[in-house]
Amino acid sequence: MSQILRVGLTGGIGAGKSSVATLLDGPGFLIIDADRLGHTVLRDDEEVRAELVGALGEEILDSAGRIERARLGALVFAEPRARERLEQVLHPRIRATEEDRVASWGVTEGVAVTEAALLVETGGHERYDRLVVVTASPETRISRLAGRGLTTEDARRRMAAQLPDEDKIAVADHVVDNDGDVHAMEERVAELRAALWAEAEQLVRD
Repeated sequence: MSQILRVGLTGGIGAGKSSVATLLDGPGFLIIDADRLGHTVLRDDEEVRAELVGALGEEILDSAGRIERARLGALVFAEPRARERLEQVLHPRIRATEEDRVASWGVTEGVAVTEAALLVETGGHERYDRLVVVTASPETRISRLAGRGLTTEDARRRMAAQLPDEDKIAVADHVVDNDGDVHAMEERVAELRAALWAEAEQLVRD
């Protein structure tokens, strides 16, 4: 009988959850990037395109009629109702693809980690056996976002659109502080990896 520990991995924008996911990857771990799944759906699913254009308007399209993620992102971060509509359209499709990935993994024991930005905000964290929250100070996050081309004002606006770290930590099983140097981060993730694997083994014994 297959026993897979399902783990949600989240954190505020710029906290570094993708770095944690990369370090967790390895034997016995399946890493699923929900945001990347969402990008694929936005690019390839014509039904999704039609639904979103109907709900949010043609301003989310580029000159070729494709959904432009930068425009869509700016809209949903500025308008909570637009974000809710996006989630209603995208999330069922993302979840279905995620379940297919886990079902086709082909292992009997392991840890499936889904990295996603808004797990706690949407209540999606409740679907997982464990929740990992990555944290970093606002200053660190703004600095990282500046490296992606966001202004300080845009960074603060996007951070404000998400729950504060305290709310995420309150429902977390594991917290990874990503405010230090790379070496410290690697050590923390190594400890997390060992803890999650031990919990997966306990799941099999139970």
